[in-house]
Amino acid sequence: MAGLCGISINPETYQGNFLEDLFWLTSYQQHLGEEYGGLSTYDGERIKIRTHRGLFRATFSEDLLGLEGTEGIGYCGPAREPYWTDSRLGKFSLCFSGNIINLSELVERFKNFGHTFEREDDVEVIAKLIVQGEGIVDGIKRMTNEIKGAYSLLVLASGGIYAACCPTGHWPLVIGEKDGAVAVASDPGGFANLGFSLRRDLEPGEIASLKKGHLETKDKMPSDRVQLCSFRWVYTNFPTAVFQGIPVSAVRKRLGATIARRDIERGFIPDIVVPVPDSGRPCAIGYHQEFCRQMNAGKIQRVPLYDEILLKYPYAGRSYIQPTAQERELEAHIKQVPSGESYKGLVVVVCDDSIRRGTQTERNLVPKLRRLGLIEVHLRISNPDSLSYCPWGKTIQKGELLASRIPSMKERVKFLGVDSLEHTTIEELAEAIGLPLEMLCIDCDLPASK
Repeated sequence: MAGLCGISINPETYQGNFLEDLFWLTSYQQHLGEEYGGLSTYDGERIKIRTHRGLFRATFSEDLLGLEGTEGIGYCGPAREPYWTDSRLGKFSLCFSGNIINLSELVERFKNFGHTFEREDDVEVIAKLIVQGEGIVDGIKRMTNEIKGAYSLLVLASGGIYAACCPTGHWPLVIGEKDGAVAVASDPGGFANLGFSLRRDLEPGEIASLKKGHLETKDKMPSDRVQLCSFRWVYTNFPTAVFQGIPVSAVRKRLGATIARRDIERGFIPDIVVPVPDSGRPCAIGYHQEFCRQMNAGKIQRVPLYDEILLKYPYAGRSYIQPTAQERELEAHIKQVPSGESYKGLVVVVCDDSIRRGTQTERNLVPKLRRLGLIEVHLRISNPDSLSYCPWGKTIQKGELLASRIPSMKERVKFLGVDSLEHTTIEELAEAIGLPLEMLCIDCDLPASK
């Protein structure tokens, strides 16, 4: 997964600072990828590009000189992007989020036709496919017909920025506007702070251009089936983001409330409810609020206290997106710091967004909680049980998931060292999001195909 963004301004009506807006909007994509950051801009004469390894804000805050322009794209993710090329369609740069499943087949085919490669990765193959078209828009359409997988894509050329989502709509791009400027981003969570008003989601299969501060739909590729990634509402995107008019934070709270209702029905009321920060916080809030609502309605007599007994160290990164197991485990260990208070003899419900590999929970989370003196630790997870890896992204690979390694829920509870483990169901997830289940991609929550 990667975070993409783009901004186009009309110099005659725009009152802001182009580079500042592009810098900060890109910085607001940082939670989607930390390994590389990049910017590419167009000033009416040439396309400029600059990339760094490392956190975007730290590496670019003193390296913006010379990137002035009227259109620009930004990237935070696992590869060195934006990628630049000079071709029969002219010079352009592009950045990509998603996964091309048939990448090796396409690389081999191009090699057989005499093409050479520097990287042999998704974005280089996408560039080669696009230049086979009669123009950028036609090239994106032809590229889409050639690949198997899912993507969101930004292309910066002399004709402006071209934004596209694959026909299934797996990975989002959202449009924002303010006087004299239009923006597009994987995560719109920073729009409000930059003065952009959220307008709409780029539709599945839509190809739009951003030029001189205006957005225009150029084409719409047909879609047999829309499959919006459900995990964007559960974990991937920032809690302030809104997709399809549905606030991410509201979905996460509703999922927490769903799990709370189950515990209330069985008569289980813990002493405290705590989140795994930061991603488990909305779930824990929703869990606690449901107890409060039911007590206010006279249905129960007491509620658990809300507390935060794990604190996220603010200078730690996001462990989920680290590229190797060793890096993920290290980041998970340093980021969660246990409270200095004693919780001896208490029963706790711990809310988190998901359990994927399970190693961070078993090796870091639970031991830290036990050392605080808790006598019972109950995990409440807002995402359904993850039974398969995601074929449309690259964070989780085959064989890594806890559910595939330990299919038995009883054995999983024992492995994690907790007293109980509860997930929402797929139906409850769809209900919390508020979209028909058939519109949502839940492939990672379904049994793996043989």
